[in-house]
Amino acid sequence: MYPLIVISEFVFLLIGALFFVRSLSPINRLILELPDGNLKKRWNLLSNLILYFLLFYFAFGYSLWITRESLTVLSIVGSIIMLLGGCFAYLVGQLALQTAKDVKDLAILQHESITDALTGLKNRRYFDQRIREEVALSKRYKLPLSLILLDVDHFKKINDTFGHQIGDDVLVNLSKIILETVRDSDIVARYGGEEIAIITPNTAKSEAILLADRLRMKVEKTTVSIVETTQEVVQVTISAGVCSLCAVITDQDALLEESDQALYLAKKYGRNRVVGSNW
Repeated sequence: MYPLIVISEFVFLLIGALFFVRSLSPINRLILELPDGNLKKRWNLLSNLILYFLLFYFAFGYSLWITRESLTVLSIVGSIIMLLGGCFAYLVGQLALQTAKDVKDLAILQHESITDALTGLKNRRYFDQRIREEVALSKRYKLPLSLILLDVDHFKKINDTFGHQIGDDVLVNLSKIILETVRDSDIVARYGGEEIAIITPNTAKSEAILLADRLRMKVEKTTVSIVETTQEVVQVTISAGVCSLCAVITDQDALLEESDQALYLAKKYGRNRVVGSNW
């Protein structure tokens, strides 16, 4: 029986050691994907503990080898425990890595569900949700809230003249200009077609008008696309309508309606301008 016990113990130890070594691979891959912070430090600590445990593991195996002539059936329990420890560490590493991948995939799906595929701005669905939330917060805490609606002047003519690819380039580059100009707290969404909405929390109408006009001037001076075949420079202008919550404008529907009406007036008065609502 002696040879069977010895062989069994060392087989268990060998398999357990392999599991411990294999557990380091997914854990280290997970560490590389994690941002700096406490969570990354904890996984680094676990990785180091596994390395230290491996040293103890080999020391335990060496001690068994030295005392192999006096081993009994009961001594195999230690080897089985070490094997189970290796299996546990391996499963923890695999599960952690798979969970991280699933969370990442879920975050990507969530991002895609609220993002406009062309411009990278938030989509209409996200806008509808956030405008309700921001209106509620503004009314609860009595903070100013403004909305800017803007669109590209003569956008149909751009598509008809240069093609839809240039039209897409215009929207993409316009979106970049807007994102570079607004604050991090502002919410920018593609409202529909070439129309873009900007929710500006804690912002009075006069400040929102200044922001919209700054955007208008910046767009007017920027080349938004170049026709590859002719190298023709494409420049556009925008019109914008601005409205804020007040005693008369008390909900998101009224805010949208008045902003849209102000945008209509901006186009009616000659385009390339910003108009604030009467309220």
